[in-house]
Amino acid sequence: MNKSKRIFYYDALRAMAIIGIVFCHASISFVSQCINRPDFYIAAFFDCFRDFSIPIFVMLSGALLINRRDSLIDFFKKRLSRIFIPFIFWVVMSVLYSFYYIDHGFSLSRAIDIFFGTANTMGVAYWFVWMIIIVYFLIFIINKTIEWGNGKVEGFDWKFILILTALSVAFIALCDFDFINPFTSRITYFLSFITYIIIGYFVANNDYIGSSISTKLMVGTTFLLSVGLYSYYIFGFVVPRSILANRFVYMSYFNLLILAMSVSIFLLFKYLFKLKLFQNFENSRLGSSITWISKYSFGIYLCHYIILHRLKVILVSFYANQNPLIWIPILVIITLVISLAVLYVLNRIPFLNKFTGKS
Repeated sequence: MNKSKRIFYYDALRAMAIIGIVFCHASISFVSQCINRPDFYIAAFFDCFRDFSIPIFVMLSGALLINRRDSLIDFFKKRLSRIFIPFIFWVVMSVLYSFYYIDHGFSLSRAIDIFFGTANTMGVAYWFVWMIIIVYFLIFIINKTIEWGNGKVEGFDWKFILILTALSVAFIALCDFDFINPFTSRITYFLSFITYIIIGYFVANNDYIGSSISTKLMVGTTFLLSVGLYSYYIFGFVVPRSILANRFVYMSYFNLLILAMSVSIFLLFKYLFKLKLFQNFENSRLGSSITWISKYSFGIYLCHYIILHRLKVILVSFYANQNPLIWIPILVIITLVISLAVLYVLNRIPFLNKFTGKS
């Protein structure tokens, strides 16, 4: 994607989402250690960044890919080559890391578990790649349906998207109230994320509310809503439920609170960068840094867990039983800097630049 086609608030959302995921993985060891200590509030606050970051990543895919006119070959050639080639490279790196530092020997079953993103392995984050690949097939079907319908019915695309959005919200509501269980299998769980794909396209391309009220009011409303929903989620659900259960408890992505929080944050960024104050922000030094992080976000997602794991092993004597308010951000900053440095170097080397996942 060339620079002229980039949408800055998409980049800002993507950068925020990948940083949120690194915060989550940096917080895991702190969350498990301090449930019955005051520090748990801080650790849970950072850990649950994931709960809006993953939905926002998926929503961005919907915003970018739905209603595109591509042939089957073009659609999957563009997406799968950018996803699968770096994915395979970092799976190999994760297997080698696990072989050398964790298992102290090669295990085929462990390598397969890493490849498929099984929990409690170095590939724990790789489930997302499989989910996106599976959802791509549904996106292609939706796009072909829109292409066919537009030739038959005037305004078919928006009527169809509106129906799909309503069904997506209804599906999440049914999951929230336990009428539907998206966890019956890995496939059903992955397919369920099509809801966020559809909602992402709808939220990004519908401006009905924004055209009715001032941008400043939209920013203020979505900011207060985002802060309020996240605060309620942490201090009204996660912390009390976790203390009661004596284990870390959090919500599924298919929950109305998580949906509302994710949509609110998405809208906040959408309207924030329409304000006059932020019109030239994209061209500032900070704006360029945000775009840079966004471009490497998929590569960061693939490589950060190895880097973070090694950092924790090296620094454990420093941060064990220490204040998570200090050490979680430190781990996140170091992990991001090293990840970006590794990806930047790889991107400068012919052939190896294929493994960065840069957009």
